[in-house]
Amino acid sequence: MKATGAATAATTVGLTAQGVAADEHTVGAMLNDMSIAEKAGQMIQPVVNSLDPEADSTFQDVSEIGDLISEVAAGSLLSGGSLPPTTDPQELVEKVNALQEYMIDNSPHGIPFFYGVDAVHGACYLDGATVFPNRLNMGATRDPETIERAERHTAAVLEATSCHETFAPTIELQHDPRWGRFFEGISEDPKVLSDISAARTRALESNDRVTSTVKHFAGYEVPHNGNDRAAANVSMRDLRETLLPPFEVAIAEGPGMVMVNSGSVNGIPAHASRWLLTDVLREEYDFDGVVISDWNDLFRMIDRHQYFPDTEDGRRSAVEAAIEAGLDMVMLGGGGLTPPEFIAHVQTLVSNGNLSEKRIDQSVRRILQLKRSLGLFENPYADSSNLASLVGNDESMEVATDLARESMVLLKNDPVTEGGPSALPLSGTENVLVTGPGIDPETGIENRILMQYGGWTLGWQGIEGGSLTDGGPRPTGTTMVAELENALGRGQLTHVPTNFDRSQWWSIPEDSTNENGEYGFTDEQRSAVESAAPDADVAVVVLGEGPHNEGFGDRDTLRLPETQREILQTVVENTSDDTTIVGVEYAGSPRGNDETFQHLDALLFAGEPGSGGGKAVVETLLGENNPSGRLGFTWPKQVGHVPNYHNAWPSSRHEPLYPYGHGLSYTDFEYSDLSVSPSNVGNPRAGRTVTVTVDVTNTGDVAGDHVVEVFNTEFYGSVITRDRRVVGYERVHLDSGERKTVEVEVDMEALEVVPGDVPALGPKAVEAGEYELTVGTNSDLTSTLTVRTTCGVGRVRHLPGRFDADGDGEVTVSDVLEIYRLSKGE
Repeated sequence: MKATGAATAATTVGLTAQGVAADEHTVGAMLNDMSIAEKAGQMIQPVVNSLDPEADSTFQDVSEIGDLISEVAAGSLLSGGSLPPTTDPQELVEKVNALQEYMIDNSPHGIPFFYGVDAVHGACYLDGATVFPNRLNMGATRDPETIERAERHTAAVLEATSCHETFAPTIELQHDPRWGRFFEGISEDPKVLSDISAARTRALESNDRVTSTVKHFAGYEVPHNGNDRAAANVSMRDLRETLLPPFEVAIAEGPGMVMVNSGSVNGIPAHASRWLLTDVLREEYDFDGVVISDWNDLFRMIDRHQYFPDTEDGRRSAVEAAIEAGLDMVMLGGGGLTPPEFIAHVQTLVSNGNLSEKRIDQSVRRILQLKRSLGLFENPYADSSNLASLVGNDESMEVATDLARESMVLLKNDPVTEGGPSALPLSGTENVLVTGPGIDPETGIENRILMQYGGWTLGWQGIEGGSLTDGGPRPTGTTMVAELENALGRGQLTHVPTNFDRSQWWSIPEDSTNENGEYGFTDEQRSAVESAAPDADVAVVVLGEGPHNEGFGDRDTLRLPETQREILQTVVENTSDDTTIVGVEYAGSPRGNDETFQHLDALLFAGEPGSGGGKAVVETLLGENNPSGRLGFTWPKQVGHVPNYHNAWPSSRHEPLYPYGHGLSYTDFEYSDLSVSPSNVGNPRAGRTVTVTVDVTNTGDVAGDHVVEVFNTEFYGSVITRDRRVVGYERVHLDSGERKTVEVEVDMEALEVVPGDVPALGPKAVEAGEYELTVGTNSDLTSTLTVRTTCGVGRVRHLPGRFDADGDGEVTVSDVLEIYRLSKGE
């Protein structure tokens, strides 16, 4: 946690007569003077739909927000869904500051609250703010450094708007594209996810007035049926080798908060798992911050997981189980438990001895220490003097556009005619037809920006909940069509947007096949396409899916909607064989297969590129940006092949449509002279890193960026080796004809496995033997790294099997000696 130098609370807090004297206002003094009810109040984070102390609150049992302060004294408040009560930046900071003053003047001890919002890909909760590419685009860049720059900007805007907590980074592997939160993942690879999550956490925590919230701990992303918040059944080996390590890396950067997985893992709700929340998170990973639940998740143990009955005793048992497991703060979203109910349960549990006051003090102490580290006792109010210069400024737009450019993944680029040049880039002199979903059928408002920005953008399910209004709040940035109009000559562009209705996301019919929006293709639109297509040199067809989130985005198919396939077919039927047909896909998951893509000469996967997306797409189509994005996930041929990822065990994978790491360029790169140094490592803990060196040559005619990715592709040890493991990567720029020697540093921890039999309870280790290393997805170049000694190189503690150190199911003298060795760090 941060150390801001605020050793004690300053008098600027403005304590009431009821509060303790300023010179006694240490964390310990506060705890000693607080009642159980006040302590329980510090442990809640209720949602507020208004920042007016006299307005109605979300909670039916609490008539005014003021009661959350004067009666309950909530430790934190949130406005969820990237949609605070006002999206006007200046109005927001003024209202939060005013509410903070009300808290200090009216709560029993004048303890400030901290305010949480979903700034999960930029300051996406503010009108006019720069919205960075969504998370799946971040993974395509393989560029943690630029992402860190972006998150520093996010932190600065959070500080200036009096928002102290953001519910980011989201640390979930992209293992199942049926899952509605797939777009929130960075990559299917633990190494890439770890590096980018660490960069995001580091950047957010660099601001002394902001805390990150690493989420969702852990195993959330592998629901057995692909549905959000469903049960996860995962082996201990998979949990320890792939799902947990990215959390460990991010937590090492010192986040102030960790949010718990909403689902269950191997039959236990994560909120009730002491193993996850205390044994692993606290004892193994040394996390000393605040553990918070997700939206109404204590009640989900009752109504979702059916772990407790829906009775008064059941609700009280849920509170008890979560706190005993290690939960510190409860997010209350207006359903299930109310603030007074939670407080009453804590009071009862302490009075009857089910919970100790010492355990409650432990949580409240963490919460107060977090507030102290954020400087809230020293100065609880935000300084908004530089707010106007921060929101949507040129520097942030430059970073957003750079990331959008780097995230463009060119999936396909075939010649239009046999022996001719590739379909892309365009020359800029062509007559271009653009069609595909992009207009609201009821209002006529162009709404393709919903696809460009995705979920968690001025709304949980997308801008204004997916129902745009004239003059409504918008992020900064431009669309693909606007940029094409600027780039092409007068009369070159014909735009025929087709219907796209995302306004009914909360009531999509059960028989609908379009879980991310309803798409239409009217007779009038069809006629316009048929009329324009024959004269077009190039037809750009927009494909993909609308903004979505959580369970509303869960899907049973990866096929593109039938209407979109019909639009494409209409274009194909009304153009000549030498007309270039380009697909631009805006989506948060791998939508579409060869049934559709066979009709395209080129396919650009834009993902959800945010504010700089329109510019990045057009620059890529015209060759001003040479695409360098690489898929962070595997694109399956069909939904029946899911899950399908590159680092599965042999015989577990289907041949993908596009493999992990796929992404074409307008130039060609060749590898040569691959080597690893040292090539022979005695003790991998002592020789913690090795360097992979390879020469990369740009053999094409244009300059370009290239991602050199190093994989471990073969090893024979005590357990099956995964097909391909990313052990390192480096982004490099090369001019035409240029050759560079690229060095990729590999941490030996990337080669660790969990040895032993099926229970997989032994300590992780790099096993002795020969490791084949290769570069790229299609390279035949390999180099061999020899490891002579088996040992662990990561944390020396050993938790899961406790005393059975070798995981053989028996505790013997060798186990005791191994534990002793681990305790000495040998």
